Amino acid sequence: MKRREKLILQILLVDDEQYVVDDLELAFPWQDFGIEKVYKAYSGAQAIQMIGQYPVDIVITDIAMPGMSGLELVKQVRKTHRRIKCILLTGYAEFEYAREALQYGVAEYLVKPLDHQKLRAALESTIKTIKKEIDRTASYEQAMLAFREHLPALKDKLLAELIQGKSYPQERLKDKLSGYQIDFQLNDRVFLILIRLEEHFTNFGPDSQLLFEYAVTNIACELLGPGFELWHGRDAYENLVFIVKSSETGAVDPDKILKQLTHNTHQLHSSVNEYLNGGISVILSYPGEFPLDIRAMYEDSQSALRQQVGNDQGYFISLTDKQKSSPVQPLKDLYASPTLMHLLETGQWQGYKERLQQLREFSNNLPSYNEEYIEEIRTMILGSFHYIAHKNHSLLSDLVGRELLDKTLFRSVSQLVSWGEALVDTLQGKLERDTQNNRMGIVKEMQSCIASNLAEASQQFVADAVSLHPAYVSRLFKQVSGISISEYILNRKMEQAVASLRNSELKIYEISEQLGYANSQYFIKVFKEQFGMTPQDYRGKL
Repeated sequence: MKRREKLILQILLVDDEQYVVDDLELAFPWQDFGIEKVYKAYSGAQAIQMIGQYPVDIVITDIAMPGMSGLELVKQVRKTHRRIKCILLTGYAEFEYAREALQYGVAEYLVKPLDHQKLRAALESTIKTIKKEIDRTASYEQAMLAFREHLPALKDKLLAELIQGKSYPQERLKDKLSGYQIDFQLNDRVFLILIRLEEHFTNFGPDSQLLFEYAVTNIACELLGPGFELWHGRDAYENLVFIVKSSETGAVDPDKILKQLTHNTHQLHSSVNEYLNGGISVILSYPGEFPLDIRAMYEDSQSALRQQVGNDQGYFISLTDKQKSSPVQPLKDLYASPTLMHLLETGQWQGYKERLQQLREFSNNLPSYNEEYIEEIRTMILGSFHYIAHKNHSLLSDLVGRELLDKTLFRSVSQLVSWGEALVDTLQGKLERDTQNNRMGIVKEMQSCIASNLAEASQQFVADAVSLHPAYVSRLFKQVSGISISEYILNRKMEQAVASLRNSELKIYEISEQLGYANSQYFIKVFKEQFGMTPQDYRGKL
């Protein structure tokens, strides 16, 4: 049944304490949220049975239940009814519970005693999620239509990434090729054709340029299509790029394939001049393996293109062999994504060191390197550290020291990389110590808040005072102090209770009220659990 105009929902309340479920059913205005039916279950097993019988949309369940716990119930629901949204209700306010709940896809996490305003907010958020999922399902056909419309752009983008050297895991690349309907497989023997439109075409505006590119692409597909599979796109320099492979299956004659492809590209070069009255320059690469050799084939073709000044007729070049390596090569790994700056910004200290090691290995494989390489690497390393220091509102010299920062004499890339690693270790240690000090400062602020407001102190009260989320307050306090914030508050209350019993004539109920216990009997119970005797017995022994 489609729920488009008005969303009608059904909910299941689960708690082993029957009065909690019964009271919640009666006290909350479910109809205001479009919930027409409220089901009740008093155990996890009963809840599973009811979910199998009724079209439940939302489950609100307690965590702590005998037999099947709330988390186990949620886990089972996720396995069999993924569309159902789960809201956890519990008396435990610890971060670990919330984290485990999120792991199972829980929509919301509420703490007892239940605040109806927070329940309202949780339901609104959950119902909004349900509506979005329904809309996504209803718009599947529109999404597929949009995908087909954008398919040429997706193919073009993937080709641009491959010629620029982006590496994909094999399975992911296979999925992309299949999803984009590109008839190329890993390890295919391929050629690359690079085409530049020359002066005649570039004299026109951008719109006309696109039309000419479209026309040249059509001619290329018409001439190369018979006998070959094509995948084409544009590079960053507005050149046309074609990846080409033979359509023949089984054993093929490489020389025959190359001869046919050379003939067809010659014909392409001539046909554009004849039919479009303008020239193109065409580079036909040597054969290579897809996708391993694509970047090298493209760069060698681009290099050959740059070495020729175009003219109105253009020219045709076939690269029969890879170009000889030059002793001067760009340090591509230095600028690869993620950049050195991004690695520091996201705290990927080990990733930064690994990038430095890549530079060390790259330099070892160069025919030679000179002082400009060293200066280039040093400038990039230093720039990334200046950036992260200033982002932390500090001077780099204050974080790592002038002695390390002023080191400038390097005789090798290996020395430079070692210096960069030392900077990483020093900066990481400094920032992590600063973070720890900041955490300790926050915890001290919490402890001061508790001391000043002992009667009102609770995890939520302290969280509001320091403007942090209660779950984060709980985790941070325990990480720094070693005990939970609830345990700390209890300890402080018991210490104050002992002091009042020793140093005042206050009655037991008065001490109870001072410590925030509305029920003196509960205070007596807590005190006895802590010290093994009642407050009155304790005072009697003084």
